[in-house]
Amino acid sequence: MYAADEYVNRLENIYFPILKIIKEDEKNQDIDYVAGNPIRIYKNGDLIGEVSEDELTRNAIILFNRIFVGTDSEKGAFEIPEIDSFLKDMKIHRIKASSADKVDIRIQIHDIKTGYDPVAGFSIKSDLGSPPTLLNAGKNTRFKYKISGIDDKDMNDINAIDKSTDNEYMKLRIAELFKRADNIEYYCMLNDIYEDNLVMIDSLLPQIYGIFILYHYMTMPIMRIDCEMLCRMLEQNNPLKYRNPNIYAYKIKKLLCASALGMTPGIEWNGIESATGGYVIVKRDGDVVCYHIYNRNFFEEYLLRNTTIDRPSASRYDYAYVYKENDDYFIDLNIQIRFKRIKAGNKPTDSNNKNSSKYKRELTYANILNRLKRGGICQ
Repeated sequence: MYAADEYVNRLENIYFPILKIIKEDEKNQDIDYVAGNPIRIYKNGDLIGEVSEDELTRNAIILFNRIFVGTDSEKGAFEIPEIDSFLKDMKIHRIKASSADKVDIRIQIHDIKTGYDPVAGFSIKSDLGSPPTLLNAGKNTRFKYKISGIDDKDMNDINAIDKSTDNEYMKLRIAELFKRADNIEYYCMLNDIYEDNLVMIDSLLPQIYGIFILYHYMTMPIMRIDCEMLCRMLEQNNPLKYRNPNIYAYKIKKLLCASALGMTPGIEWNGIESATGGYVIVKRDGDVVCYHIYNRNFFEEYLLRNTTIDRPSASRYDYAYVYKENDDYFIDLNIQIRFKRIKAGNKPTDSNNKNSSKYKRELTYANILNRLKRGGICQ
């Protein structure tokens, strides 16, 4: 299994020999798939089957090709009956891991650095279908913001912008909010468990992430900004007045990494990563690469460069309307973080090279703010 750089390109000189793969059967008992030709299948130490490399390769190709056919023609889940008999031969009765589990597969690899043969849990992300989410939204991921400079009429006018107004009502509502308000600032998180999880990473992360989300909504009406660009906005505006503005990207990377390897918003987190191996990435060209603990810096950079923002259903998760508490006005905002489509042959270019003048010019906070002003979104 080959490692990857931050652009998801294979590193030919960094790889991890696989000794065996460990899956759970329908009775939660381990089945070991031991590498070799044939692949030997064990349960409780007893040999229960063998499959040749040729058969494995042939069915892998069938599966790979049928996934593309299915995603083009079907909605949601679909069956691939051509590999049913192969799955039986492989003793595979359950395909998917629990949605609450960050570990999709356990692999025993030979560690060429230490000589040990550890078993490590990996999360699998596939680029074959729709881009997967990194951080799912829920009512527990809402952030609360205080609004200054509006009155009851403003509140009612803003909330009146709904689906009956326009299909893109959310953009119009948020644009109207920023146009009328004198100031909108992070106030607090609405879920104690998620807040404690973020504090576990960094005591100021709730505030930094809250401003990160606010910047998304500020720019949402006129442009789509990914996670990397939002970090650039934090660096340019420096709301916490750090001497070193690179701190923002560092902390957001830690949030993304924790979300990838162990932390979920609704479950109290002890700081321990469950996906101890890292990430396995299945690319659209069929290549399979991984990010292991040894190339963690590449992994964190990959997460920042390859994630963007989605907004979950406002009605389902109860957010994005202005409300009043005592004499103060507030709004709750929410996001989920999704992977972007991996581009084949991803390489740094002038447009995304941080040293290029074009990149710096496009991503300055002042430049984005001017575009918002020209669009009439903020004063």
